Amino acid sequence: MRTSSSGEDCIRFFVGFGKEIFECMEPIVIPQLLLIAGTGRNTGKTTFACQILRKFSSVKSIYSIKITPHFHKNIQSGKVILQANNLYIAEETDFTTTKDSSLMLGSGAQKSFFLMATDENLMEAFHKIIQMIPSGSFIVCESGGLRHHVVPGLFFMMNKAEVEKIKPDAEKLLLLADRVITFDGEKIDFDIHSIEINNNRWKIKQ
Repeated sequence: MRTSSSGEDCIRFFVGFGKEIFECMEPIVIPQLLLIAGTGRNTGKTTFACQILRKFSSVKSIYSIKITPHFHKNIQSGKVILQANNLYIAEETDFTTTKDSSLMLGSGAQKSFFLMATDENLMEAFHKIIQMIPSGSFIVCESGGLRHHVVPGLFFMMNKAEVEKIKPDAEKLLLLADRVITFDGEKIDFDIHSIEINNNRWKIKQ
């Protein structure tokens, strides 16, 4: 485990989801987290997340989180957990809508959370959700900004076919991805069966 210059451990291994998150320069390691981000809109992030949930939710307790920095005014479903100027957390309660959090709930998530937060409040919000997830559970999360703060068990970047321009922040995330997956609007070019849960963490089969 790496340590800070003061000797204090800055990387936390959340084997049972420790309930505190250090404010430090090092990212937090969460092996039970599978993180999905994209190079833009409509890149298949939720499609991929739902495929993973359908495959693993029958054998493991898996929770889903949808995180966005964009604040929407009309939230049609969900139980509000926290609402502030730059922070909104809700638990999805309806699996019949076309909302991303609803689709993930309908795909087998034990619970599905929807989070809107600015970059400055992202880790505060994520910490609050972690506290609501039982120890030993696994998480499928859709977020780009979170990868700057945590090291998940697996990190996938989704890219839409024939996209010419990629935002600078997405280019940085591409370098961190375990796999970059292309979505053509219907299918993804990745074999979901190559993902496994082994030794209490998400992995890609060797």
